[in-house]
Amino acid sequence: MAETHARGHELTDHELMDEVVVRPRSRRRGHDEEPSREPLPTVYWLTPTVLTLALGLIGVGHRQPWEDEYASWWAATLSWSDLGHLLDNVDIVLAPYYVLLHLWISAFGDSAAALRIPSVLAMAGAAGLLVALGRRMFDKRVGLAAGLLFAVIPMVTRYAQEARPYAFAVLAALAATLLLLRALDRSSVARWAGYAVLVTCMGAVHLVTLTILAAHLALVLTTRGGGARRLLSWAGAAAVGLLPVLPLLVLGHAQSSQIAWIKGGQETLPGYPPDLFHSAVAAWAVIGLGLVGLLLVRRGGSGTAVVLLCWAALPPVLLAATQSVLNLFISRYLLFTLPAWSLLAAAGLCALLAKLPGFDTSSAAWRVPLAATLAAGALALGTLGDAGTVRANPLPGEPDWQAATAWMLKHVAPGDGMAFNGYREPRLALAYQLRHDPTPPHDVFAAQSAVSKGWFDPSNCQVPAVCAAGVTRIWLFSTTPQGHSFDQMPPAIRDLLAGHYRVKEAQDFAHVRVLLLIAR
Repeated sequence: MAETHARGHELTDHELMDEVVVRPRSRRRGHDEEPSREPLPTVYWLTPTVLTLALGLIGVGHRQPWEDEYASWWAATLSWSDLGHLLDNVDIVLAPYYVLLHLWISAFGDSAAALRIPSVLAMAGAAGLLVALGRRMFDKRVGLAAGLLFAVIPMVTRYAQEARPYAFAVLAALAATLLLLRALDRSSVARWAGYAVLVTCMGAVHLVTLTILAAHLALVLTTRGGGARRLLSWAGAAAVGLLPVLPLLVLGHAQSSQIAWIKGGQETLPGYPPDLFHSAVAAWAVIGLGLVGLLLVRRGGSGTAVVLLCWAALPPVLLAATQSVLNLFISRYLLFTLPAWSLLAAAGLCALLAKLPGFDTSSAAWRVPLAATLAAGALALGTLGDAGTVRANPLPGEPDWQAATAWMLKHVAPGDGMAFNGYREPRLALAYQLRHDPTPPHDVFAAQSAVSKGWFDPSNCQVPAVCAAGVTRIWLFSTTPQGHSFDQMPPAIRDLLAGHYRVKEAQDFAHVRVLLLIAR
């Protein structure tokens, strides 16, 4: 920079801009030559890792589970044979995650916190890998900036505290991309084999993650040296990695009707960025910085911009375009694209900071104010956005099954039964909330159990009067509007309850009403 000041009057505008561009690492070396570089200082990757871990652990067990998490708990607590029976009918694409969670629960229990900690650890690991990836693609400062930005995006904390596989998808995508870069630096059988394993892992944790392979292809094509040989190595490794995933693809397609509820791509695409970041403010701030980074990286004459753009933008575009066939366009399925936006935003932010008067990028002293600025600014984004909903209990729009169940348990009597109306899978929620009760009220109108049926819900009783014989008190959990508590029940069950029972007590909670019905 000192040289720049000395000859500033001789530089053109284009040259002045080039002085502040965060340049990607040159990849002009031969394909057998790996660059020698000093190890990444521990503080660089550890700071975002610890920050992500801390934000994920704060209140990790405070929020009660929601519908998808109840499904994870139910599947993961089945016996191995019952889990296999369930997967024959539904959720085969989540089989690897359910197996992992089953083993975890066996060791650490099934509290809300215990169910979510694996995701917290995976997301924290992803933040550390993002720093390493940023250093490989740019430099240490961009890696650190990207890790800090990623850590405080509200969506990252939201799904770090989620008993579903999305955090593992982020971790697998970052690990695969980082190992691909190492294989491109120096090709070897071991590295390509490792990459193939990670491709399998991406598909195993969540099939949508495999759309990142388009960005990996762009990375291979824009890497100098190796030519057709390197392309064939990548294609072979990717194909080998995809082979074990093919059964999940085939069987998952056969079960695709279970996600037919997802809205069409044209209906959800306008709201995708705020949904992806869980905050409109954070979304447009990070994407705005990302576009700045995209422009500046392109001025550096590298394919890095193309790679990151493919990573960030192609997966949602592909899913939106194929929505009528695949029913997969939903923001949480695309969580693995956030690292790409974080890298682009970090590159843009570092380039803008370098333009500040007197800011010497060659000095080590700039790192502290940069880290402080990034942390404070990114945390402000999360606070000003919709980050408060991350820790809401229950989640906005979800029934408060915890409070509803607690109220019932204060008034329950031996021999009481339960009935349900209006909610997609109420039995899973009640089963979880009552899992420690030795004698919970029985499900009056359940015929074939969910376990024997191989599903998340049991079959309804065909002759309700027979099923309800001798039951004088029934607790009805209804998520229909007040005054319409029986509207969505099967007609035979509705007629029985309306004609032979009266409402003795009723209590309203968030999005659920509990009624105590007494036989007339």
